[in-house]
Amino acid sequence: MMKQFRNTLGLFIGLTLFTGLFPSCGGNRPSDNTYKEAARYFAADESLSPVINEELDIFLMKSKRDSIYPLYISEQEAIDKLMNQEVFLVFTTRGLTPDEENTLKAQQYRPRVITLAYDALALIVNKANPDTLINVDNFRRIMSGEVTKWKELYPDSRLGDIRVAFDNPKSSTVRYVVDSIMQGTPLKTDGNVRAAMTSAEVVEYVENHENAIGVVGSIWLNDQRDTTNLTYGRNITVMKVGRSEEITRDNTYKPSQWNIAYAYYPFIRTIYALCIDPRSDGVPRAFANFCWLPNPGQLIFFNAGLFPGRADYSVRDVVIH
Repeated sequence: MMKQFRNTLGLFIGLTLFTGLFPSCGGNRPSDNTYKEAARYFAADESLSPVINEELDIFLMKSKRDSIYPLYISEQEAIDKLMNQEVFLVFTTRGLTPDEENTLKAQQYRPRVITLAYDALALIVNKANPDTLINVDNFRRIMSGEVTKWKELYPDSRLGDIRVAFDNPKSSTVRYVVDSIMQGTPLKTDGNVRAAMTSAEVVEYVENHENAIGVVGSIWLNDQRDTTNLTYGRNITVMKVGRSEEITRDNTYKPSQWNIAYAYYPFIRTIYALCIDPRSDGVPRAFANFCWLPNPGQLIFFNAGLFPGRADYSVRDVVIH
């Protein structure tokens, strides 16, 4: 398998998106008024908003159904709303825990956890920072507070203290760092760590601070079809991340679609739809179904730079004349 592109060769990824029956969700029968209120909205982790907004716009345009409105909040707040039946659909980067699933089943709901796509946790720095390669262990040392100055990692750096920018402390990005990267080491949440409220604020903070490193979902980086994308043409650089102790440009990777598909990039997340809509004709269920179906739902994820959950792919060399 090639690890580098050559001038005379390109890589072609052919996607075959499988079809099939969408798993049913729901089971309980709330009153009409209770159902209508909960079915008017879905909740999603704020870091997923760019691609979920695009899914929603096309769903409403094509389906001619009643509108459903997004609530972009932290991941934990979204799941809490699902558990309280304030919404019947949420988009997250984690599935239900056994306790959460059992609680919903005890209330006569049949929860479904649907894998939609894969994205990544991206590390961004200001363009004035020349040090754009990092390994997993050094990022972990930054997040634990063991490393607080750029010079400790890059002896020639002139940038001083490392300032870390996160989104909401209850978000999927923070949970991923704690669960998947820290490996039991406590996350430092004061001093050099700044918890912003939105992904947009993280990008803005890094853009305006040369010594900052930001942590955002790769959704905010990869879709350059939209010139309003927050990082399009902005004053930031996406870091390349590697697993090896000794890092080079050849063994570090950006969170591109290719590197997500082949798991070269270390920080990959799964995007889920969690559905408990009890009605077979409900709008929340229909929207989850739309996102799961090959075209256009899964194609939207692909065009946004994510790797679709239902994609089968092949790679072959293409000679470019």
